[in-house]
Amino acid sequence: MDRINHVKLVTPEPGLVDAFLREVCEIPEGWPLSPESGAARPGPAAPLGPGGELTQDDVMGQRGRGEPVGFITGDSTSRQFQIFKSDRSAFWAICIGTRNIEAAHERCQARGIPATPITVADWNERDNIRNFFCVVGGLMFEVIRVEPKGGR
Repeated sequence: MDRINHVKLVTPEPGLVDAFLREVCEIPEGWPLSPESGAARPGPAAPLGPGGELTQDDVMGQRGRGEPVGFITGDSTSRQFQIFKSDRSAFWAICIGTRNIEAAHERCQARGIPATPITVADWNERDNIRNFFCVVGGLMFEVIRVEPKGGR
């Protein structure tokens, strides 16, 4: 079976996105693509955004106000694509799973990353998704934790 391998991003602020992924989401450090890349990294306590709160309208505006028509393609072993109908083609968010969503949300706020409040979404008959959205370097991210319904 084929699966997603990696994600390729472009942004005017790669150092901010790198710091968000490493320091907020706890993704392991990789390596710089050039000698100039290391200089683009902000310090460990530097703000990664202007602060503030995102609204659900901000999130939906990024996605496009398309119809609630589309597909989930893939499964938990291949990873999944969430595909919505819209008036334009775009990658609208990158979803990152975490075990400690509360700590990730606190780190976002401490580093000035605009984020939505944490919410819970009904996902399927067994599980809910606790999630928040944030924007770093002009890119939308969703940070999630899948949880069994009913506290099982």
